[in-house]
Amino acid sequence: MLLRGAVALSALLCVGTACAQVSARVALVSDYRYRGVSLSDDRPAVQASIGYDHADGWYAGIFASSVRIGPDYDTQAQLLPYAGYARRLRSGLSWDAGVQYAVFTGNADYDYPEFHIGLTSTHLSARLYYAPDYFGVSAPVLYGEIDAAYPVSGKVRLLGHAGWLHRGSAGYLDEDVERHRFDARIGIGVASSGFDLQLAWVFTDGQTGRYPVYAVCDGCTDRIDSSGWVLSVSRSW
Repeated sequence: MLLRGAVALSALLCVGTACAQVSARVALVSDYRYRGVSLSDDRPAVQASIGYDHADGWYAGIFASSVRIGPDYDTQAQLLPYAGYARRLRSGLSWDAGVQYAVFTGNADYDYPEFHIGLTSTHLSARLYYAPDYFGVSAPVLYGEIDAAYPVSGKVRLLGHAGWLHRGSAGYLDEDVERHRFDARIGIGVASSGFDLQLAWVFTDGQTGRYPVYAVCDGCTDRIDSSGWVLSVSRSW
């Protein structure tokens, strides 16, 4: 997620200097799209986070968001505590590795750990994630992503994202879940006076289905939106 990437980048900036800091962020998003699919039932979500990075490269924090996994679910909270280590290379590139644990307050069966490794340059970052038990389904999942942020001016930047998810064998669910999914995001961000406004077009090639298992539902009318605009406003400290 962008939040943990920002914390990792902050940790990288501290490597080699005597700095350690705590950061916080609150946000309102028009739709909480997680890897292309809505985790808020195509509705707005409230989010908050706090992170700490150390001069030695270690970082940790927690992200929280309201979620609504589907029409038959009540609104609940998703908590994502995370920790990792970041280090700058002589080439100017930086790498980081870490772990997070997704917790759903209303559906403990969906909780799962996830590990990642990543590489970052000035305007690009790439990460590979591995989850052994994704959203409570006993099947390993690999997710790779590339993110880009290119400054147009002191306050405006162009944003891009591309991700690919591959699910391993899911036992008896093999016939009922999507094994592959591509998602992309392209948008613009404007930062001013501590606030950040982003507008992005989000796309996924998934078929019918929602979290937690991307279930395919032939003939169902309850289809996810495969693409749409997402607006967010956040304040950081």
